[in-house]
Amino acid sequence: MDAITDACKTGQKIEDDEVNDSYEINIFKYEILKVCVERILSEYETTDDTLGVIGGQELNISFKFAFNTLLIHNIIILNETNE
Repeated sequence: MDAITDACKTGQKIEDDEVNDSYEINIFKYEILKVCVERILSEYETTDDTLGVIGGQELNISFKFAFNTLLIHNIIILNETNE
């Protein structure tokens, strides 16, 4: 969640009614990233377990687009260990 918030910050600080500082976020960017997370979490197609989530050829283009978008924005991180 912190990575999504960081990716959506505009750099502008705003003050609420109780004089607390907050950061303004780009709502369009937030909604796009939210839809990408929803798409990743709703993928129910079967894949080859030996290839992992991203290795399967059965994944459709919307899943690949969402996965790569979240990967580029460091919202998801590939586990590169051989565990």
